[in-house]
Amino acid sequence: MLRAFELAPIGTVAIEEMSSVGLLKLSTRKYWRRVWPAGLGLASYIVERFGAGGLEGRQVLDLGCGVGLVGVVCGRLGASVTFLDREAGALAAVRRNCRRNGLGPAHTIGGDWNHGGHRLAPDAFDVVVGGDVVYDDLEWPAIGTALMRTLRADGLALLADPGWVAEAKLRAAFRRSGFAVTKSRRIVSWPPWRTTHLRRKTIDIYTLCRRGATSGRRLPGVRPAS
Repeated sequence: MLRAFELAPIGTVAIEEMSSVGLLKLSTRKYWRRVWPAGLGLASYIVERFGAGGLEGRQVLDLGCGVGLVGVVCGRLGASVTFLDREAGALAAVRRNCRRNGLGPAHTIGGDWNHGGHRLAPDAFDVVVGGDVVYDDLEWPAIGTALMRTLRADGLALLADPGWVAEAKLRAAFRRSGFAVTKSRRIVSWPPWRTTHLRRKTIDIYTLCRRGATSGRRLPGVRPAS
């Protein structure tokens, strides 16, 4: 089914996802079929941080993209987006979602940060985004290695988590991979397609940049993370 997400100033973003009727039947291999609160929080944060046109001409990687909301939003802000996911169904959904949101043909790569990252050119991306990709702390070293390889020297990564992970542990892990870490918070109303009985969810947005680098120096409209 189609969901409409209102994200001023870019307007409505239409995303095909699984109906909530089948939500409880999802296996972990099919979580990609939904937009989750962390993805919506990250998308909203990106729109506010960069602004309309603020990613014009920039290269963005959507890491573990799922149905592609975050990457589509980056595309609507002017970025050239590469979508990476291990599930072929997710990449097919991304291609449809890019078309329905007026973007060009989607650039998709099958795999994850371990088995798809080697097909990404080194130092290729200004920004790497990921919603709900840091839930497993055993994967943090591999994610750190992938980010260090794919990000340009003054690029940044934005990773969103719905409060599941231990902040101190995450900071320490990515420091060991060579990154400085700051955290912002975003409040989302969930589920966004309802008008009543909404819940407020706090989303943690972790900004990673190489230690010693001036993160985002070449990105217009970027404000320092708080």
